[in-house]
Amino acid sequence: MGRGRGQGRGLAVLAAVALVAAVGFGARAARSGVVVDGAFDGVGAVIALVSLAVALVAARHSARALRWQETNLQEVAARLAVAVLDETRTARQQLLGDHDRTIDVRFVLRPAPAHTAAGAGAGGRLGGVVDYYRDLRPRRLVVTGAPGAGKTVLALQLMLRLLRGRTPDDPVPVRLSLASWDPDEDLGEWIARRLRDTYRLPAASARELVRARRVLPVLDGLDEMDADPEPGYASRAGRAVRALNRYQYADGKAELVLTCRTRAYEALEALWGVWAQDAARVEIRPVDAAGAGGFLRARAADPGRWQPVIDELERAPDGPLARGLSTPWRLTLASLVHEPRDERTGAYLRDPAELLAPELDTAEAVSEYLLGLLVPTATATADALSGTRRRARYTPEQVRAWLTELAVHLDHNAATGRTVGGWPLSGTDIVLHELWPLAGSRLPRAVHAALLATAWLLCAAALLPWATTDSGFLPLQLTGAGLFLVTAAVSVSVAWTVVMPRPNRMSLRPFRDPAGRRRAVKRLGLGGAYGFVAGGGVGSVTGHIAEGEGVLGFAAGGASGAVLGLGFASALLLVAPGVAGATDPRDVMRGNLVFGTVFGIVLGFVSGGSAPVVLGGIDPQDTERRFDAELVCVPAFALAAGLLFGIAGVRYAALLLCTRRWNRHRLPWRLGRFLHWCYGAGLLRLAGTAYQFRHRELQDHLASRARTP
Repeated sequence: MGRGRGQGRGLAVLAAVALVAAVGFGARAARSGVVVDGAFDGVGAVIALVSLAVALVAARHSARALRWQETNLQEVAARLAVAVLDETRTARQQLLGDHDRTIDVRFVLRPAPAHTAAGAGAGGRLGGVVDYYRDLRPRRLVVTGAPGAGKTVLALQLMLRLLRGRTPDDPVPVRLSLASWDPDEDLGEWIARRLRDTYRLPAASARELVRARRVLPVLDGLDEMDADPEPGYASRAGRAVRALNRYQYADGKAELVLTCRTRAYEALEALWGVWAQDAARVEIRPVDAAGAGGFLRARAADPGRWQPVIDELERAPDGPLARGLSTPWRLTLASLVHEPRDERTGAYLRDPAELLAPELDTAEAVSEYLLGLLVPTATATADALSGTRRRARYTPEQVRAWLTELAVHLDHNAATGRTVGGWPLSGTDIVLHELWPLAGSRLPRAVHAALLATAWLLCAAALLPWATTDSGFLPLQLTGAGLFLVTAAVSVSVAWTVVMPRPNRMSLRPFRDPAGRRRAVKRLGLGGAYGFVAGGGVGSVTGHIAEGEGVLGFAAGGASGAVLGLGFASALLLVAPGVAGATDPRDVMRGNLVFGTVFGIVLGFVSGGSAPVVLGGIDPQDTERRFDAELVCVPAFALAAGLLFGIAGVRYAALLLCTRRWNRHRLPWRLGRFLHWCYGAGLLRLAGTAYQFRHRELQDHLASRARTP
């Protein structure tokens, strides 16, 4: 706050100086008349300076209001809670298959060897999970269960109840996927960055919220951090749990919620003595036959169709069908594939009695049967589920083939712990700008470098007709040619060596906080100074060549260079991370495309406009010839600059070029559109700026089928 007061005093001083100057000019104008020194409008100066003083005072008050808005934690937390509530409702609805019926699953306490949270009861149900959580001291809950047991649904239910009953001082529950966290990174910093990127909170506000423990991290998928189902002490999961134990208030452990598969958590606990300390670990129990039958009746439009299945569940509560339908996920899946109807005739597409087929004699066979029906069912009903204006038409074979390619890629990453250039590749998240290694760790980078090299060759071809003069090559041309070659070589090298480019976009956010405005002033000054020196150097040479006026050329070139430097610095100030605030994973690529296009155009005009003079030796005064050269050079240089600055988008385009029919990996041209169609069809879900398979069992099913000969 001291820095903010200092900036406020600075604006006040500037306003006072402007007012004093206004008084001085007013007195001079009164003595000398309206026109001062025959050219200066004193009255106009008074008006301008008074206006400046008023503007500075207004800016001071605006800055104070903005600082208060960003540091008022209750207000920031309230805005965050609204955004999280909307996101949580959407996620829960999609997991339940656009239905409001849930299974009131039971959970039981599994005490840790030591340091279990006080107040933990023996167990409870989904409907009472918020009361169970509020009784804990400290409020630290670990939710475990079998695959598909409903861990995520229980966590979302807890979040919804906490958000609906939240008071201004309560922390805001925020769901975060642990698969994207490197335990070597400070947990608080990671949470703050995710708040900034996902919910567009100012960086200072996000850090302050986390520092004040006004955020309740709901950490989903500890088991998804490693390929090994029984992670070791030094595994990512093991290091993550130890980091969570260090996450605390000044006087004790901080609140959190953690989900994990039972097998992975028990391996850490039993084999390595690693568990979440001062937490209550609960385990979700399998759904019994009565609960499964009640759920199927509640979800069905015609419960009578399900009676044979319900009768079999009651007859053999430990049989293969009952075990195959013992989790909320598989029960939801059974409803999803057997309830849809033909939109024209109203006839049901499938009969639930097919679950009684003799070949479904194991729980695994029941699961595989249901998973095998999900893609064709979703494809057949996609028009009703998608909600997109321009509905894409995909066949079940296309959808299965493309999703299988993605599932195999993720499965390989998870099984091998694959990294590219030191960057760990996710085993669950489909992130468009991080997906290029699917086509190999070298081929997409080689394609990107080749595209950029081709663009520079086009630039050279555009300059060749203007490169020679009657007196041969000028010294400036030789210098410029060297700079051209170095720039081209460095940019092609960047396209190859930058392994995981981070997407950028255009944003006004850097100007919205005091620190950003200070950086803006500094960078604008440096940009103008560099531009003046560089432009002056070029102007002195060209002025000396054209008119023999080196000094005047330096002045003219310096002025032009300063303007260009200020413009380029202004453009750089508008750069922001492309993932920040993106609500649609495709927005990241769109933002990067706009970013690359804008920078390409700006640099195309700057470099393409000066290249005919520097490299072509054209007289700056020969406007007609220079204009003809610029018509060719500007687009060529704009293309090269766009391919360099839009590096994440170009790498994504390289992936699409490498996944055509002639490659063993095949994906659709409009991959982003397809993935969003899958999201609308209920095959994928959203997790920030990533797509994920709706359930890990679906991803594993597709990957295993691809491995089967």
